[in-house]
Amino acid sequence: MELFQKIKDKYPYLPEDRILDVLSLGEIVMLNVGDIFIKEGEKTSKAGLVIEGMMRNYIVNDNGEEVTVVFATEMQPSVPYSSFFLGRAASETTAAVEPTILFVMDFLAFKSRSKSDLLYARLYADLLEEGYLAAIERIEDFTRTKPEQRYQRLLDTRGFLIERAPLKYLASYLGITPVSLSRIRKRVSQNR
Repeated sequence: MELFQKIKDKYPYLPEDRILDVLSLGEIVMLNVGDIFIKEGEKTSKAGLVIEGMMRNYIVNDNGEEVTVVFATEMQPSVPYSSFFLGRAASETTAAVEPTILFVMDFLAFKSRSKSDLLYARLYADLLEEGYLAAIERIEDFTRTKPEQRYQRLLDTRGFLIERAPLKYLASYLGITPVSLSRIRKRVSQNR
């Protein structure tokens, strides 16, 4: 099973029986481009782990424009954070950017097991840490850097997104227009 091996590779401290237990909490779901996994306003306890493909979380701003706030690719969680941690309805929509295979499980069941099982607790902490660090980096990008620097960081750290995600999603993720992104891409490529 491909997912079993990917979990084993990413979290080598998990014994095989614990991986099988984690897998028993969920199911595999296939999504096509544009399919919505969780819609803004929905209250849910389901969480997705991207096996293959790409998901994005986006909000709709006051102008009715979609603003991408998170991309999730292989072996990254795709979740509505406000639902899980605050018990609120999802504040963003989660949708497939590419044909995507998700492992979907009940997050509350997983969280419950983490309270009595040290290996589940470690996995829970690792997942939270990954999300927390990504959020801090994103906040720092928007408060300390200019758009061209944000693009360069994306290119350096997650350059594959530039090849895989549509320009309009990348531009909204970087906080700029698609036209500005095209100009930045041109400047950066000329300087290489």
